[in-house]
Amino acid sequence: MTLIHSFTHSRVRKEKSNIYGILGLIFIGMGLSVVIAYLVVDESWQIALGIILAIPVGLLLNRYPFVGLMVWLILMPFLVETNGGVLRKAYSLIHRVLPLAMLGFVVTGSLLRINKHKLPKLGWPEVGMLGYILVSVLSILYLNDDIKATLIHYYDRVVIPMCLYLFVRLSQPGEKELRWLLPVVIFIVITQTIIGLLSWMAPQFLPSYWLGRVGTRTEGSFGAYSVFTSTLAFCGLFIAYAAVNEKLKFMQIWYLFLLSLALFMIFLSFSRGSWLAAILIMFGLIYIYPKFMLRYLIFILPIVMLVLSAGFMSDYRSWASQRFYSEGSREAAGSRLPIYYASYQMFKTKPLFGWGYNNFDRYDRQFQTAIGEFSAQKDHASHNVYLTLIAEQGITGLLLFTLPLLWWLVQTLSVWGKFPQHGFVNRNLIFIFWLVMLFHVVVNNFSNMRVVFGLGMWWITLGLIACTANSFQTSRSSLNRPISKMSSNAVKNFKDFRIG
Repeated sequence: MTLIHSFTHSRVRKEKSNIYGILGLIFIGMGLSVVIAYLVVDESWQIALGIILAIPVGLLLNRYPFVGLMVWLILMPFLVETNGGVLRKAYSLIHRVLPLAMLGFVVTGSLLRINKHKLPKLGWPEVGMLGYILVSVLSILYLNDDIKATLIHYYDRVVIPMCLYLFVRLSQPGEKELRWLLPVVIFIVITQTIIGLLSWMAPQFLPSYWLGRVGTRTEGSFGAYSVFTSTLAFCGLFIAYAAVNEKLKFMQIWYLFLLSLALFMIFLSFSRGSWLAAILIMFGLIYIYPKFMLRYLIFILPIVMLVLSAGFMSDYRSWASQRFYSEGSREAAGSRLPIYYASYQMFKTKPLFGWGYNNFDRYDRQFQTAIGEFSAQKDHASHNVYLTLIAEQGITGLLLFTLPLLWWLVQTLSVWGKFPQHGFVNRNLIFIFWLVMLFHVVVNNFSNMRVVFGLGMWWITLGLIACTANSFQTSRSSLNRPISKMSSNAVKNFKDFRIG
């Protein structure tokens, strides 16, 4: 009888809970109807439409939070460079709001036990990120003239990209989510190739704000060749990884065609730093897949030589040659030396905290002097992320910013022997992600990354590295091992470093 009574009581409580839930949904629906009706009458239909779309989007993100990252990757390339208006509002929604919503759904869903996902423990990398944000905000408040505008830039360039890292880190994407990325990166390669080719062959079909360097560089829709090439490097490397793991021959050929397309567009960027980075990642692919890449190169090199020798490529060959051998190219490269020297002098003057976030262009001229035959008459922009960082935020900012990168590098080496050698998620996958980071590091030494999509890709890739490395830990407590022990394991694994 007690068992029957308990069951009946439980059933009654469940029915009451369902009734209360239905009533709550009815009242919420009525309230939203009134708000939407008012906004429509007030001719604020964009906000009303946003509220209507927010409901299904919220339900989708609650069920599949990783979809939010895919939306960000697909839409943001077309929103980083706009002429304002509706597109700028879309930028605010997709970049400034969506990542926070994604992160919020993952955290609250776990805390409220809406889903069975258990949040991983955070550690020193995230402490370094938090420290970097705090140091940067204090730097802006005390050392910048236009505090409001600088804080907005900082939110877009640093806070949101770090939120993307945290989302990836906490959501812990598995094989299913990683496979979802494949159609996304294919879409990016195809669309950016079309935009890049049109910028050379038919620029009249593109918006003017995508034609900043038309005729000299290929930037796609990003407004920066460094972002264009690093994005294609991420996509191309992931596609190459999929090609190796693909069993169907015609799909493998399709993936290799896309890889070739990405490499060709990196060539058309006419960025020497990107060319160097592309050569390095190709060596990386040859290292992990020697037989596969040898067959690929034997097949693709004759095609490349044929295309490059074609008549329609004569102008591109000439321009590529000028990028290497012309006097103007040599002078352009040498003219950066006074900027690099100014960065060093700025750091030497204020080594601990620097001259303030985003203040490099404000103070660099007073530190520039002629270096050999290269004068400091022209006010060049900074062309090095790390020199700019150390000049603006000192050694403190540089260490805090690079701590997550260095931590996960050591962590990867320390657990290298635990990675499986087979399956879709294997040790080669994390090697691919590190090749993406290598591309970023090389390119960042020749340009100052300021575009939010490129910064987002940096932190997303690092988040994927963190998840992959963390997933092969024997226990979560190993993340909190003393750094000295981790370092010794990393050195041991580096000595035994082998690719499966």
